[in-house]
Amino acid sequence: MKTLLLSLSLIFSFSSFDQNAANPAPAELSEALIVVVNTADWCPLCQKHGERVENDILSTFQANASYQIIVNDLSTEESKAASQKILMKAGLENFSAENNGTGRIYFVHPTSKKVLDKISVSKSTEKIRKAFAEALENI
Repeated sequence: MKTLLLSLSLIFSFSSFDQNAANPAPAELSEALIVVVNTADWCPLCQKHGERVENDILSTFQANASYQIIVNDLSTEESKAASQKILMKAGLENFSAENNGTGRIYFVHPTSKKVLDKISVSKSTEKIRKAFAEALENI
């Protein structure tokens, strides 16, 4: 299970960033709401809700160009370093130092890089979907 979550986390991380990189439309990149999902294989909330969040929420928003989804894996020093590289490419160099809670989804303004809102993965699918929509309205 841990390997599955780590694999999916890395796939979502790299595919969401690479998807935007493959289509370098400046307007899209500068206007896409940055969504950072902090996860770790040792996190009880991530273990309990990770599969639901990945299947019912992230997979839906992954295909939407209005969102740039980054999975910030805080499981190990190695995964933190890999995630940090992706965060840096998105202009979020200090994100992990300031937002290190696992089992949380952070919504970050694409230009100011300020956290607009955050929500726990333990919330219902409907509440998390609503948070995605509300955060997008605030950019």
